Amino acid sequence: MLDLGTYRDMMVKCSHCGLCQATCPVYQEDQLQTHLARARVDLIREALLDKALAPGRRFREVLDRCLLCGNCARTCPAGVRADEIVAAARSRLYGGKKHNAVRRALLKRFMRDRGSKGLLARAGRIAHKAGWLPEELPPPSPEPFEKRFRDRIHASGKMRAKAAYFVGCATNTLYPDTGEAVIKALTANGVKVLIPQGQVCCGLPALAEGDLALAQEVVRRNVSVLSACEADAVVTDCTSCGMMLKTKAALLLPEDDPLKPQALALAAKIWEVTDYLANLGLVSAPSPMAVNWTYHLPCHRGWTPTLDEAPRSLLGEIPETERIEMEYPESCCGAGGLFFLEFKELASALRARKIADIRATGARTVLTQCPACRSFLRTQLEGIRVAHPISLLAEALGG
Repeated sequence: MLDLGTYRDMMVKCSHCGLCQATCPVYQEDQLQTHLARARVDLIREALLDKALAPGRRFREVLDRCLLCGNCARTCPAGVRADEIVAAARSRLYGGKKHNAVRRALLKRFMRDRGSKGLLARAGRIAHKAGWLPEELPPPSPEPFEKRFRDRIHASGKMRAKAAYFVGCATNTLYPDTGEAVIKALTANGVKVLIPQGQVCCGLPALAEGDLALAQEVVRRNVSVLSACEADAVVTDCTSCGMMLKTKAALLLPEDDPLKPQALALAAKIWEVTDYLANLGLVSAPSPMAVNWTYHLPCHRGWTPTLDEAPRSLLGEIPETERIEMEYPESCCGAGGLFFLEFKELASALRARKIADIRATGARTVLTQCPACRSFLRTQLEGIRVAHPISLLAEALGG
C-alpha cells in the first residue's frame, strides 16, 4: 500500500547526484534547489518521518509544487520513486482533506461519474459560456462517450484480437470524439472492442490530492470491472489512466486485499492505444493525408518503453504526412492535471516554453495523448490543431 513509512529505505538511497535537475520542469523554471526531487525527499523524511522539522507553510508549498510528472523517477539511477513518495506524503499530511468539503464532494462526484454529467455538465456548459471558468477547461460535451457506444463493437472483417476499452473521464465527457477515433482505428484493424459497464475514474486526481481512501475505492471498482472482461488486452487513450492502471493500482491496495492479485494480473494487459496498434500492426491501409504534425510527449509515458515511438511509427504509415520534431518534445507543458489552477504563474511559464518550441516547427497539427495537455495547449495555439494521435489515424482510415 502507498504508505510513507514503507519508502524510508528508498529515501536514503538518494545519492544527491543531481540528475533530477535535468528533468524536473519545476526546478528548470524556479531554479530553486528545494524544488528538486532530492530536496523534497529529504524534507519529507525529516518532517513527516523523523519529526525533525515542523511541516509549516513553506513545507506544504514545496510538497504541493510538484507536478507528479514522474520525470525524476525515470532518470534516477538509484530507482528512487520521488513521485510516489510525494503522493504518500500528501496522504500522510492531508489525509484526503487538503481542500474544503465542497471541493472534495465535487471531486468524488466527478470521479464516480467519470466526468461531469447531468446537472453538473449543464452547469459547466453555462459557466463556460459565461466566462466563469478558466478557458483551459473545455465545456462538457452535450453527449458523453458512454451515451454513444455501449457494450461491444465488432471488428471490421476478420477478428484478430479482443480489447477492453478503458474510457477516462476526459474522453467520456470532454473529448468523446477521441473515443470515437479509438473505436474506428481498432475495429478497422480487426479488433473487437468491449466497453465494460461500471468503469469509474482511474484514481489519479485523488492520488494527487492525497486522498488515498478515494483512490483505493475507484481502483477496486475498476479492477473488478476490467478483470471480469474476457479480453486479450485493456487499452486506453490517456497515458495518465494507463499509468494508474499499470503501475499504481496494485500499489494502492494492501497486501492482504483480495483484489491485489487481480490488479497485478490486470497490469500486464494495459496498453495505450497507439502503442497497442503499433505492436499489433495495421491491416487496414491508411489513405494519404497532406498533413504536417509534431508530437508532444506526455509526461506520464514511462510505464511502457515503447510509448515514445509508438505514435511516430504508427502515423508514419500514413502516406504524405510529414513529421516535424520539436527541439524538446519531452518537455512538460505545465498542465499537470489541475496543477495549472493552483500554480498559474509557474504553469503558464512552462507552457510558454512549449508553445515557442511548437511554433518553431511550423507544424499545423500538434498531437499528444494527454487530454490535460491538449486542453492547456490549445488556448495558446490559435490556428493550429491540437489532437490525439489516434484521431489522425482514424481520419486516414476513413473515420
